[in-house]
Amino acid sequence: MNQKYLILIDDRPQKTKLEQIKNALKKDGIELIYEEYNPTKFRKNENGEPLFDKNLFIQELEQLPYFKRLDSIVCDYNLIKGVIDGFEIIKIIKNANTNYKKQIILYSTNIDAVIDKIIRRDDNFNIKKSNLKQLMECNIDFIKKNDYVNEVIKHIKKEKPFSFEDELIKWFDSRKDDKFNSLLPIKYQGKKFEEIAECLRKTENYDSIEFKKDLVEQIIAYLSKINGLEA
Repeated sequence: MNQKYLILIDDRPQKTKLEQIKNALKKDGIELIYEEYNPTKFRKNENGEPLFDKNLFIQELEQLPYFKRLDSIVCDYNLIKGVIDGFEIIKIIKNANTNYKKQIILYSTNIDAVIDKIIRRDDNFNIKKSNLKQLMECNIDFIKKNDYVNEVIKHIKKEKPFSFEDELIKWFDSRKDDKFNSLLPIKYQGKKFEEIAECLRKTENYDSIEFKKDLVEQIIAYLSKINGLEA
């Protein structure tokens, strides 16, 4: 059975609906593995002011074995009034998991007003422009709360475009404790696959680019050797 991974953030339990989604997908040969997060768990107080503990939230996310291999991120917009909303949560998750490429589902009972709230949350023009830019970068699918079960099912069934780089990262993640012993240049020897996966995620990083070039050279050399032996 094909496994798909999902996280959902809501200040109210959504297990009944998540199980509904899971059972519907099972009929199509998909096993949904999910984790639910309640933002009130990460609420803290500093000098009498209620705040959201971003670092603790990220720490819990990163402890999830499949966090870097998520197929769906689903979030309610109305979370802790005056402390944090769904848009802020999405930005935190995106920064912690830059490898996630699919749309993020953001739902609300009054979804029509959400986009306007996000853009107009400050009177400063530059901040408005920044909010609009972040809104576009986050690639959000805005849906009504009553419709989110069906939308999530469709979202999970939809295959994301194949990416060799993403598949490579996923493979390294799945064997994160393995180490390089040979083949690649000596600077990679002894490195855990987990370290290589992190390197590959930094797409504009010099080491990431160099590793990809070295890997391509090794694959070509290996295939050439096989062809030579078979000739």
